Amino acid sequence: MKLGMFLMTNHRPSQSMSPGGYKKGFEWDLEMIKTGDRLGYSEAWVGEHFTNLWEPLPSPDLLIQAAITETENIVLAAGAHVPGFHHPAELAARIAYQDQLLEGRYMIGIGSGGTPTDAQMFDIDMSTGEHRRRAAEGLEIMKKYWTDEGPWRFEGEFWTCEKVASEAFPSVPGTLGHHLLPYQRPHPPIAVAGLSANSATLKWAGEEGLLPISKGMNTRFMAGQWETYRAAAESRGRVADRNDWRISREVIVADTDDEALSLAREGYFAEFQNGFLLPIFKFLGFSESWKHDEAVKSEDIDMEYLLKHQFLVGSVATVTEQLIQMQEETGGFGTLLLECVDYEDQKDLWIRSMQLMSEDVVPAVNAALAKKGSPVGATI
Repeated sequence: MKLGMFLMTNHRPSQSMSPGGYKKGFEWDLEMIKTGDRLGYSEAWVGEHFTNLWEPLPSPDLLIQAAITETENIVLAAGAHVPGFHHPAELAARIAYQDQLLEGRYMIGIGSGGTPTDAQMFDIDMSTGEHRRRAAEGLEIMKKYWTDEGPWRFEGEFWTCEKVASEAFPSVPGTLGHHLLPYQRPHPPIAVAGLSANSATLKWAGEEGLLPISKGMNTRFMAGQWETYRAAAESRGRVADRNDWRISREVIVADTDDEALSLAREGYFAEFQNGFLLPIFKFLGFSESWKHDEAVKSEDIDMEYLLKHQFLVGSVATVTEQLIQMQEETGGFGTLLLECVDYEDQKDLWIRSMQLMSEDVVPAVNAALAKKGSPVGATI
């Protein structure tokens, strides 16, 4: 099992909207990526939101660009670009250029967009599934730019665009024409994330050969998500590899269970859960995926419930056991993505948590998996 990180770049709205607040949050996010690189984390995913007061980064490119020269080994990833919010010709060029700058130390996530106010901003009707159709068509167009020789013209439901010839005007050679291709051929690895038990997004991922990411899910749903992905892959003649499966989860590790629980209950972690994630997930209907049992009522899901049934919080021994149990209940997954939150007020404790995960927890989990003959073959 590899260890990565997922940054939704969440910060207090009161901080962001105060003078210098966006810059302060940006600098924290960059510091987290640099810390992950130093501690041996394999990858860092960066979110994209336009109207989320708690997650205020409108373009993952901006943070990834800043991290290029500040890191050496960690793979940087957009998690995720939403094609419905961009013209795919422009996004294809940006992705290709960034892949060239990172010389392949780069992945991309593609999403349909789950924030209703983002969709409203771009006049996208989520009730009709327009956001999903835009994501599929946008990805199709981007792949054509990366793989199909031009010139060609694409006329779809949402976009009409062209790939011009590499020598658009032969009478003035070497001046105008298509030239931007990714460093990785045919393109960077592409991932999509799913939230629901039988995610239509992960079904699409299996059909298209994309990498699956499970977010915000109780373990009891995870095996079903994998089966959705696996079956879809096999329907197209593909073999699904559990090492490609990423699961994103909230994690806090300390020297003792009490210290970890205190850090979760009394720090920004609880502020973010209570101020944003709990109310918005319940409002959007996503909280069903948190239930460890169908009999649980949505109104009974609170911070203490999540600490008991959802999050990985405790000492090295406790979190190690929780992760081994997750591996067993899901059937095995390749990468745990640690959800990173803004703990600048308690920076040393948060970095200590990240360090314990990379130096103690993950090696112990991998040793246990090797002993049990886990289907997951990757190691950190």
